Amino acid sequence: MKKSLFFILLISTYALFGQTLTMPTIPPSGVTYPVTIKNDTVPHPSQGSWDFSNVTTDATGTVEFESISSTPFSSSYPNATHVKYEDGGIFFLGYDMDEYTFHGERTVIETSYQNPLILHTYPFAIGDSHSDSELDISFTCNGCPPFMERNDAVYSESLSSGTLTMPDGTVHNTATLVYSTRTWNDGQVGSPTCNLFLEQWHWWVAGYPMPVAQTVELTTTGPCPPGVGYRQSKFLVGNPIGIDEGALQEVNLFPNPAKNEVNVECTVLQPSNLTLRVFN
Repeated sequence: MKKSLFFILLISTYALFGQTLTMPTIPPSGVTYPVTIKNDTVPHPSQGSWDFSNVTTDATGTVEFESISSTPFSSSYPNATHVKYEDGGIFFLGYDMDEYTFHGERTVIETSYQNPLILHTYPFAIGDSHSDSELDISFTCNGCPPFMERNDAVYSESLSSGTLTMPDGTVHNTATLVYSTRTWNDGQVGSPTCNLFLEQWHWWVAGYPMPVAQTVELTTTGPCPPGVGYRQSKFLVGNPIGIDEGALQEVNLFPNPAKNEVNVECTVLQPSNLTLRVFN
């Protein structure tokens, strides 16, 4: 019996379906994105569309991505593909056709994950969810006792897709909202742990290696250092990739799922750049 086939159409490297996240394309030379920051969370519905044009931000910043092969960290994080510099921290990420992964960080603590934490898989469609965890990860930090370990668990769920209006007025026609949580249990072996819970709402747009908008809250329980928790929202400024979202027109597939053949109808401004990926 033949398996059903599901199709994803791409223009250049950008997904036509806003409801499905696929691996982004990052320039080999790296890229820096300008952002604005609000020192609080922002209310929002779980279903699109979303309008943040009335949000007042408090500061500006940047998020930088660099190929790990261009950095001195490649030997310490051999399975990561990129380094992200954000909020004074250094984070080691992996992007491939099948998954988006976290390999460790250099912030207050320093960690290198022997096995990466899978943040979510690709493709990641509306209604999909994913969970993963890594246990007993050794780490060091300034002022910490020896023999520190971390448990790290993540849950991600793709909720909905719609139009996203940013505080600077930029409009993204096909943004996808992903809700995720991460839970850390940090402590010395055999001692009570500091428990950190990060709740995140991420709006992704095809082609970007980071959410174009996010609102997050970090809370703690147990013997944690003071002042660790925070609330923050962050917004990409402009549309640096320059995706012409007006070029992403209606796509019809029928029947779907399909067994032997499928009909594809779509309207694109540059059909010569159209490619087709088939996922079994």
